[in-house]
Formats: sequence, structure tokens, C-alpha cells
Amino acid sequence: MQHMILKRSIFLLLIFFNISHGVYAFDENISRPSELPEMEELNQLLYGSNKIEGIVFTIYESDESSLTDIMPRLLYYVSLIKKKFNDLPVAVVSHGDEMLALTTENIDYYPEVHSNLKKVVNLFDVYFHVCGSFARLNDLEIHDFPDYVDVVPFGPSQIDDYQSIGYKTIDLEVEY
Repeated sequence: MQHMILKRSIFLLLIFFNISHGVYAFDENISRPSELPEMEELNQLLYGSNKIEGIVFTIYESDESSLTDIMPRLLYYVSLIKKKFNDLPVAVVSHGDEMLALTTENIDYYPEVHSNLKKVVNLFDVYFHVCGSFARLNDLEIHDFPDYVDVVPFGPSQIDDYQSIGYKTIDLEVEY
């Protein structure tokens, strides 16, 4: 019984330390966003006792510009994951209007989103998927996205596939 209380106390102290003092990112050039609504959930995965096979972040928003707020958090979260578990696989599935910002046509309109996305994919070896079905509904094809974005047939199926092999899911949402 005392062992369980001690484990829970250590876990809560780690969460408190990370939230109140900030965790330093894997790369010092990655800044800590002021809002980190998914931090508690991420800490449970990083410092919990359950073994995980990977993490899949999901994004489903109704606003094309929502990645402006979400991408800095994603970049920060991924840097924390890779700092603790460098080999832990991480993926992202975008399957809402936010993915419209990721087209090559919108690179100049959302330069910071694309810059952060390139860091997530290239620096941290993250798979970033967008829903091909949703893309087709918006008259977009695979060639409308840059090469660092992977277009999959159906976003929800991609999420299910990751979950079936033991990945834990964290939903990234715009905070209002």
C-alpha cells in the first residue's frame, strides 16, 4: 500500500514540476507555448507506469487557421517526448479543415505552420498524415501537399490502425 502511495506521489510531483517550472524542450530553440492544455495527458503517458508503443496526435478542427495555434504546442510536445524517449514513434493525423493550411498553395500564407511542421517531421522523425478523403471533398489531390505531408486514404482509419498497434491518442484542439 505504501509503495502505491509513494509511486502516486512521485508521479504527481513530476506533473507539478513540469507544469509549474516548465520542461525544457529537446531543442533549446523550441519555445514553450504559454498554453499547454494537453500537458497533463502527455505527462501521464510519459511518466505513467503503462508501456506505450507510440503516440498519435489527432487534429480535427473546422477552421483552416487553427494550426497557427496548434503547431507550436505540437512541436513542443514532440520535443518533450523525444527528449525522454528518443525512439518512441510519434504520428499526427489531421482530418479537418485545418489541413487546408498545409497545401503547397498555402505555404506563403501560413509560413510558421509549415516551418513548425517541417521541424516536427524532419527533426523528430514524426509521420504527419492528412485525410485523403477529406482532401478530395475539397478538390485536393496528393500533389497539392508538400512532400513532408503524407496523404492517407481515410484519417479515422489511420488513427484506428495506430491504436490497434498500441499507440495512445492525444487530441489537439484549439483553446477558446
